[in-house]
Amino acid sequence: MIKTTNYNQHEIIKDIISLHLDGRDIELDPTYSKGNFYKVTGINQPKYKSDLYPQDEQTIKANANQLPFENGSIKSIMFDPPFLAGYTKEKPTGLIGERFHGFRYMRDVWAWYDECLAEHHRILSAKGILIFKCQDTVSSGKQHFSHVYVMNKASELGFYVKDLFILLAKNRIAGHNHSNQKHARKFHSYFLVLQKQ
Repeated sequence: MIKTTNYNQHEIIKDIISLHLDGRDIELDPTYSKGNFYKVTGINQPKYKSDLYPQDEQTIKANANQLPFENGSIKSIMFDPPFLAGYTKEKPTGLIGERFHGFRYMRDVWAWYDECLAEHHRILSAKGILIFKCQDTVSSGKQHFSHVYVMNKASELGFYVKDLFILLAKNRIAGHNHSNQKHARKFHSYFLVLQKQ
């Protein structure tokens, strides 16, 4: 039986492939990076790989909000975007900032999500599937429920929010300011399954 929660993201992806892709491979990963979803996991490499900063010669250089694919040409997408904001004026900082060159504010992250959702809707075929990994966060002392934002925006654009999986974590990287904690620490993230209507 496939359930909504798991401590292993690779098991979640396999469940999504089985349940919503009829066992077919993911066709495109526009934030491929080093391909950790597919290395020694039993999940086949996607047919198309792209990234803003490609790590190998097989990966196309492209931003996930401007992809070199025709309208309605892709059947399935795995999207694992950055979920944090915050960097100095001089340069992006922190794990996400250094890898993705960061976003200054959460509104910038969400604005980029909007663009990516619209672009993915454009290139997906009818009934095509977008797997969107996201995580809620606290930024500047405020809650940002990204999974709710993404589901609402996706619905506006013409996606059907078909399913939701929760990746649980036994531990997280320690933050810098837990002595004055005002919000519950996030020990989970989401895999949203969105279908183009």
